[in-house]
Amino acid sequence: MHTQNLTALALVLAAAVALGFVMGRLKLPAAAGFILVGMALGPSGLGLITTSDSIETLADLGVLMLLFIIGMEMRLQSFRKSLPLALGVTVLTIVIIVSSVTLFTAFVQGEILGGAVIGGMLSISSTAVAMKMMEEAGEKDSVAGRLALAILVAQDLAVVPLLLLTNGLGGPFSPAGVIVIAGKVLLALALLGGFVAILGRIKSFRFPWSEYLLRDFDIGTLGVLGICFTAAAISGLLGLSPALGAFLGGLAVGHSTLRRGALTMAQPVQSILLFVFFLSIGLLIDLNYLVAQAGVILFALIVVTGGKTFLNWLLLMLAGESFGTAVEASLFLSPVGEFSFVIASAGVAVGVLTEAGHKLAIAVIAMSLLVSPLWFLMARVFHGILQNQASRIMGLDLKSFRLWRTEMSPAPIPPGPGE
Repeated sequence: MHTQNLTALALVLAAAVALGFVMGRLKLPAAAGFILVGMALGPSGLGLITTSDSIETLADLGVLMLLFIIGMEMRLQSFRKSLPLALGVTVLTIVIIVSSVTLFTAFVQGEILGGAVIGGMLSISSTAVAMKMMEEAGEKDSVAGRLALAILVAQDLAVVPLLLLTNGLGGPFSPAGVIVIAGKVLLALALLGGFVAILGRIKSFRFPWSEYLLRDFDIGTLGVLGICFTAAAISGLLGLSPALGAFLGGLAVGHSTLRRGALTMAQPVQSILLFVFFLSIGLLIDLNYLVAQAGVILFALIVVTGGKTFLNWLLLMLAGESFGTAVEASLFLSPVGEFSFVIASAGVAVGVLTEAGHKLAIAVIAMSLLVSPLWFLMARVFHGILQNQASRIMGLDLKSFRLWRTEMSPAPIPPGPGE
């Protein structure tokens, strides 16, 4: 064993636990603390830990586990009701953001493909940070929380076509390639629709070997992890995103006799893997680049966070949601998502995203994950102040109207003699 490596790892874990505790006391997601630890102790910081293929693999597994657990917790009856709206908002969000960013990069730098990839990255929201914000706000089971969760799931599933399109941008255009990508997208939609249709009619089914898996916690934990990663592997072998398989596997387990035990067994593993994921994000950030390009990153962060919030609010209002529900849901959708890093890596691998563009995108996404909880808290406080002011004004107007009605009402006629 390498004592220095173990010491560095122990320091990283201790710092992550301490900062995660501080974030919890401040009612902020611990994920923000893990990113800060990765930045401070990573290659551009103190250099105690460096990124590696092993860390990136564990980080990707953490995202799969997150979708697996979301699938287990998903109530298909409510999801089916919100699915059309969630898909509509997701498609419009992706089209508007990708088009806007592509036009901007084409006008400024003459770059089209890189802008399209960055637009796809920015259009996906963070499920992990949004779920934490919902829990802290007590809105997980509210109308806005359920609506935001449906949109988050739809966006996570939209990563499948986004990744396929990103990988397709690296090669020469061909009709056959377009047909292959369209076929894979249709297959993904068919699998999702089939699972929702079948499991929506089944209240609960007996999962094979569920009694054996629930008998021993260690064996059960390995079995649940095996279900998640097997489903992800099958999806990957079909040419689809492993994330889709993990989500569908979670849906199947969530509608079986294994659901309650599987949730208990999977959540500790998911917490560890997500810790590695957010730590790996911090390791990717170049602090020297962050300082040198602080103005550009700050401007991009304001545009991305504020723009996404406004766009989602506008789309939800146009869809007929109430003002309060649209505000709450759009705030939950403001942070840029975990899968954005996956799309970024794919863009770099196929050569459509430059190193400078990759650095800027990574910095903006990471900062979005850091500041979104603060943005959410400030927006909620501002929204509450507006509501109180509106209530006070309405109360004053009602009082004034009552006084005016009293003054304008005719005086009572005094009774005549003999009456």
